[in-house]
Amino acid sequence: MAKTANGSKGSTGNGGVRVWKPEHRVDVEMDSETPVFIPPIHLGSYQEFRRFAKGAALVVYTPEYFHTPFFADKKKLRRVTFSAVGVKIKGVALMFKYVLDYDNLPDKSGTWDEQVADTDRAIKELVARLESECDIVCGAIETEPSLGEELFIRP
Repeated sequence: MAKTANGSKGSTGNGGVRVWKPEHRVDVEMDSETPVFIPPIHLGSYQEFRRFAKGAALVVYTPEYFHTPFFADKKKLRRVTFSAVGVKIKGVALMFKYVLDYDNLPDKSGTWDEQVADTDRAIKELVARLESECDIVCGAIETEPSLGEELFIRP
């Protein structure tokens, strides 16, 4: 057994690479004073999201639009992210997310403009339905940026 920098023992039987085994695990009690980040749970269906949204402290939706080089163009919705914040499950406040995206439309038989209009209509219907069931606001929840956002070159 080799000693690590903090004096604990670990196995180095793999060509000098330390291998941690279950018997080396240290159980640590969580301090109720220390905040713990629990990442949002991404749901695959709107019905599932809606069930959690009813018990949320607040629902936030974040619309995203297609990019266009022309300032006179009407904004066309590409995606909306719904976040149910503060859903209490077994005493723990969780956040659930659902994304409705242009690429996930079931009917792609129409023209691009028709598909974008269908996405816009579907998003507005979902927002209206949620407004009648829970507290909902348009905004953004700041979280760590995704790898794609980190790699995106901004002007």
